[in-house]
Amino acid sequence: MAAIYAERLKKIRKDLKLSQLQVRDHTGINNKTLSGYEAGRNKPDYDTLKVLCDYYGVTMDWVLGHTNNPHSNLTEAERDMIEKVDLDDESFIKGDFNFAGRELTVEEKKELQAMARLFLNRKTGN
Repeated sequence: MAAIYAERLKKIRKDLKLSQLQVRDHTGINNKTLSGYEAGRNKPDYDTLKVLCDYYGVTMDWVLGHTNNPHSNLTEAERDMIEKVDLDDESFIKGDFNFAGRELTVEEKKELQAMARLFLNRKTGN
């Protein structure tokens, strides 16, 4: 399975009905290099990813899989949360999470974890 950035870079280019040559002509990114990104053989650096996202009109958060909305930027707090939370890992249960000024109990974290999995599966169609 290709990395999410590869799938999304290819998807958005095709959705916009652009060829790799058209992307090359507008961005200066070699079409063979772009092909490597779309196949997941190579990973674009920050500057290259920014150029592609700007050209395609999508956010880097979407390309990298941090959000399912291609046009919505995450706040810094949301990015931090994504970086530290893994819903498939026990670290979520062991982590320090606060709501309304108090730390969540283990049971509340388990319920939140279950609800988040249901919600995310529904949003992504899994």
